[in-house]
Amino acid sequence: MSGAGKFGPVEVFRAGSFTDMTGGRHTISEATLREIASGYDRDTAPAPVVIGHPQTDTPAFGWVEALYVERGVLKATLEQTAAEFADAVQAGRFKKVSISLFVPNAAANPKPGSFYLKHVGFLGAAAPAVPGLMPVKFADTGGDSLPFYQDAFAAPASAADTELARLRRQVREREVEELIAEGRVLPVFKDELVAFAASLDDTETVSFSEGATATRKDWFLSYLKRQPKVVSFGALDLGQVPFDGGRHRQDQTIPDGYSADRTHDELLHAARQIVREKG
Repeated sequence: MSGAGKFGPVEVFRAGSFTDMTGGRHTISEATLREIASGYDRDTAPAPVVIGHPQTDTPAFGWVEALYVERGVLKATLEQTAAEFADAVQAGRFKKVSISLFVPNAAANPKPGSFYLKHVGFLGAAAPAVPGLMPVKFADTGGDSLPFYQDAFAAPASAADTELARLRRQVREREVEELIAEGRVLPVFKDELVAFAASLDDTETVSFSEGATATRKDWFLSYLKRQPKVVSFGALDLGQVPFDGGRHRQDQTIPDGYSADRTHDELLHAARQIVREKG
C-alpha cells in the first residue's frame, strides 16, 4: 500500500479460457486485456471495489484507479480504499479476488463494443462495518455482465500435471479393485472410492498416537483393507437345506418348470406320514 487510501497492484484477471459464474465458457486474449486496460476511464466510469458480487446497492470500499497488463495478467491499482477494508485485506480475511465485466453489447456498458470493468470484488469474509461509505447502485443488466471468480481463471494445469493426475487415478483404481476382489468394499461404491482416494494428498503426513505417521491416502486405503469382508464371491456350501430335515421329495412328481411350495410340501409330507402310521 502506498499513500492514504491507495492499495495495490492487485491481480484481478488473466488471459485464457475459463467458465464464468453462470456456467458460460469464454476466451479472453492478452490483446483483449490490453483493450480493457486502455479503455478504462476512472473519471467518467470508475469501477468500485466491493465485497462479493452484489446485485443491488452496496457500499464501495474503494475505487479502481488504473488498470495495466503484465505478462498476460490484468492488474489494478486501487484508491480511496477504506482503512478498515485495507486492514482486513492485509490481515488475510479476503482470500480471493474476482471481477465483473460488461459485455461489449451491454446497454449499460460505458464503452460499447468492448469489454469494460464493472467492479472488482473481494471474497472470503463478511463486509467490515465502515460508516459513511458511498453506496454503489447496480442497475439490472439483464445478463449483460460476466462475473468471474479468481479460481476460474487460474493458470491451467500443465500437460505433465494432467498426466500425473491420470496415472494417480489409475493406481487408485487398481487398489480399489483389489479391495473389491477381497470383499472389503462393495462394487457399487467403486467409482466414488476411486475419485475420493485420487483426491487425497499422498505427500503430507498425519501424526497418530504412539508417533505413527501416514499420508492421508495411505491411511484411508489401510483403513479399508482392515475392514471385515462384506461380500464373498464364488460357490458356497450351505450344508443341509434349512427346514428340510434331510428329507427328499422322492414321493412327489413335480412337472418340469414348476417347484413345490414349502408350506404345501411340509403339510403333504406330514399327511403321508400319518397315513403310514395309522395304516
